[in-house]
Amino acid sequence: MKKVLSLFLIGLLVVVLAACTSDDKKANEEGFAEETEEREDEDSLIPVGETAETEGGSFTYHARNNRLKPIETDSFTINVDKVSVMSGKLAGGFKDYMGQDEIKYIQFDLEVENKTSDSLNFEAYQASIVTNTGEEIAAPDSRLTTKSEDTGELNEKYTGGEKKQGAIFFLLEETKAEDVEWVQINMKAPIDENNEKVGEDVKIKVKL
Repeated sequence: MKKVLSLFLIGLLVVVLAACTSDDKKANEEGFAEETEEREDEDSLIPVGETAETEGGSFTYHARNNRLKPIETDSFTINVDKVSVMSGKLAGGFKDYMGQDEIKYIQFDLEVENKTSDSLNFEAYQASIVTNTGEEIAAPDSRLTTKSEDTGELNEKYTGGEKKQGAIFFLLEETKAEDVEWVQINMKAPIDENNEKVGEDVKIKVKL
């Protein structure tokens, strides 16, 4: 009886390990960006599912990922500090500015650094996205782009060693904010002063 039980447990263990290996392989095939452990600033963020009241309206957080590891290319370091999926009921001057009552959007907080000593063009802040629902957005909404105080214009031009930090926003038209399970941001490869590509296009797929 003990021998039969041992054989059964061994067989069960093999099945479980095979399933885990299959799951790991599937996750890798899906190509999601690598993540770190939970960050220390997690407690300072408004929890997913809650709504923040501001002068510009009320904004609900539907999903967030702030655990992404920096992406290293041959010439740039791309730190995706945070990706948030939100919806908002607008009020006051912001409602007038946007010309609509409600918005749904995906926000990328990025820090992009030219690791080389050369001047390069890299359209990181002019990227496109695609979501799990199939919705594709060709460019961020220029009305909402924000940058840190010590950052120059969020254009494609980078001098050697230059770092830019800011946020870009993609307005959802076809997708409910709560239906976004992943988003992939697509950046064209950097180019040098001779208009030659430096490396490959960058695609970062973020699980939400």
